[in-house]
Amino acid sequence: MERRANSSDVAREAGVSRATVSYVLNGRSGQSISAATRDKVLAAARNLGYIPSAAARTLRSGRSTLVLMLLPPEPLGRAQAMVIDAASEYLEQHGLRLVAHRLPRSGGAVSLVHSLVPAALILITPLEDAELAALQATGIRVASLHSTLHDPLGPDLGIGALQVQYLADAGHRRIGVAVPEGAGYGWRVQVRLAAIEHACDVLGLPRPAVAHLHLDAADAAAAVARWLEGPEAVSAVCAFDDDHAFALLSGLAVHGWTAPRDLAVIGAEDIPLASLAVPPLTTVRLDAARLGKRFAQMALGETAAEELPPVSLVQRDSA
Repeated sequence: MERRANSSDVAREAGVSRATVSYVLNGRSGQSISAATRDKVLAAARNLGYIPSAAARTLRSGRSTLVLMLLPPEPLGRAQAMVIDAASEYLEQHGLRLVAHRLPRSGGAVSLVHSLVPAALILITPLEDAELAALQATGIRVASLHSTLHDPLGPDLGIGALQVQYLADAGHRRIGVAVPEGAGYGWRVQVRLAAIEHACDVLGLPRPAVAHLHLDAADAAAAVARWLEGPEAVSAVCAFDDDHAFALLSGLAVHGWTAPRDLAVIGAEDIPLASLAVPPLTTVRLDAARLGKRFAQMALGETAAEELPPVSLVQRDSA
């Protein structure tokens, strides 16, 4: 295995001292280093592929100022963005900076942590056993909302269960589920479907009829036609989020159908446009800002992991 270049290699390549390399690469001011010398050091570092050690910087300063948040490899939605913003704001008040990273399905968490040497790790994506063990061995605090890190957000935060309970209380027996099409959503879709299926089992309802949708009116129209005109017609649908609920409302309109007369629709997240849907969208509200703050508090060691931020029903007209 080829040895990784270090600051001594850069100093030798540039013909300067290690102290000069440190001054240049760490951007320190107050040193009389000529532009020519600075350019030589930077060129040597580029040629050698040298990356300054985050571990060394942490050892010199006594602590890291970074908190690393690992996200699943899916498109970033409004709720996730609010979680990141709230966590970042809270950490900044305590002199820390948040780095959010979408982790590829191929992994890479351990090498990223070794590179950044964060003060704490916020986990919003599942990891393999070997990765979890390696991360825990570093001694870095791992913040998660669930006692088992294999399931860092717990049972879907209660979103799917609340959707099913509301529809069952309204008299619906045969329920559909609309989830995103695409591999990028894989983990969250699995978690949501498992939660909805479990809720149906607990309430004695048939297993839900699942449709994978693009955010497209024609795609949604085909799905609602299958649900309403199939041999086992459904009367209500749990949408993965409010965006997919909007798609379902558009799909109903293509056929001249409406919610909830022909098909009840319940969303999730309660985006600002939910109240402007036609009809206004019944949905499950997730307090994403509180969730982000909770993650930050746990990263600082302030809050235990047992209590999940609550979700709540927002009852409007679509279901």
